Order: sequence, then structure tokens, then C-alpha cells
Amino acid sequence: MSRLPIPLAVLATLLASGSARAYRPFDETDGSVAETGAFELELGPLGFTHDEAGSSYTPSFILNYGLVHRVELVADAHHALLIGGTAPAARRRALDTALLGKVVVREGCLQGLTGPSVALEGGAILPTLPAAGDPGLALTVIASQRWPALTVSVDLEGDRTRRGTAAFIGGAILEGPDAWTVRPVAEFVVAREERAPTVAAALAGAIWRRSDRLSFDLAGRAARQDATNAFEVRGGLTWVLGP
Repeated sequence: MSRLPIPLAVLATLLASGSARAYRPFDETDGSVAETGAFELELGPLGFTHDEAGSSYTPSFILNYGLVHRVELVADAHHALLIGGTAPAARRRALDTALLGKVVVREGCLQGLTGPSVALEGGAILPTLPAAGDPGLALTVIASQRWPALTVSVDLEGDRTRRGTAAFIGGAILEGPDAWTVRPVAEFVVAREERAPTVAAALAGAIWRRSDRLSFDLAGRAARQDATNAFEVRGGLTWVLGP
């Protein structure tokens, strides 16, 4: 593991702990899906790194589409592109992308009913571009429970990475009262890949629900792997288009 200054590829590995996404500003997700026929566009964060190779930017976006009732498709381009650096081959590269499907297997509190909402999310982790590594696979079990003052979502994810190794990610999302226009949020994640040190991360921030179709988020995140620390400020938005 490289020591500081952290190269961008290492920083992206520390900051993007798993493939289950689709809920800003978190790494993991909750037990809900987009409404049928609706698009949910998530923009951010825009990462910036400056080291001996020059300045680099890593924009991110996620697109969720409600395919049918209880099912959505997820195009996940987290740390989507590396733009910049001095090496010509490194100026534009796709870093961390996935195509996933998510299904709500038990409708509950997040669907306006009672009890936990439970979902499964799985699909392909795509090779980087220029092509490197084989496609990977990801499968996540998600359970969410909402009370008046707190919503908790727990994710348990197993992956076959692009390097052919096994990885496990466990995460928990905590959110303040859903009725609040601005609610505090936090997330805790532990990730373990075969033949690699464990990654532990914590996030704290807030989500501002501007309307039923537009939310903004701001959060800080710290991650540690072995003796390497990474810090990130996240800002972005979620915009619902369609019915």
C-alpha cells in the first residue's frame, strides 16, 4: 500500500468501498427503488487530487430507472472518469462502474407499509477502460427500518472483484427524522478483500430535501486501510425525472 501522498487509484479504492450504491451521499443503499417509469439522477461527488503526476478529477454519477413495480435498474459510474495527469494514457480512464438490478423482496416502511423493507441488489462490476481485469459480480442484501426519529439501513454485500478475488462489505446507514427538511445522516462501512487489508470508513453529513423531486447532500468521510488514511468532502444532488 502506497503512503501519502495517495495516488488517485489508491484514493478511489479507499473511498469507494463497494458496489452497492444508489443513495447519496452514502457508499451503501437502502431498501427502496425508483417509482415505475421514473429516472433518479445522482450527481457527485467530484473528486480532486494533486500529486507528482499532476492534477486529476474524478466525476461520479448514478442513474436509477424504475423498470416495473419493485424493480429498478442501476447504472453506477462511481469515480467514473480519471481526467488529467501528465501521462497521456492516464488522462481519461473509466475507473469504477457497474450495471446492477435491484428488487424489493419485502415492501415495508419505505413503501408506506409497516415493518422492514428488504431488497436484493446484484449485477456486474465492469472492467476499467482501457480494458483491465475481468468483469466482477456483486450481490447485496439490504434491510431498512424507519421510526419517527430514526431510519436505519443495513447492507451485507459479497463480491467477486475484477481481480478475481472475493470481497465482503458490511455497512449501516443512520438518518435523522424523515419529516425534517434537513436531516442529519451517518454511515459506517467495513470492507474486506481477499489478500488485502481491511478498510474501515465513517461518514457524517446532512441531506436537504428541497422538494419531493430534488435533494442536496453534503458530507465528510474518513477511511483507513492499513496505515493509510483518506479524507473526502462529498457534495451532490439527487433529481427525480418522470412520473
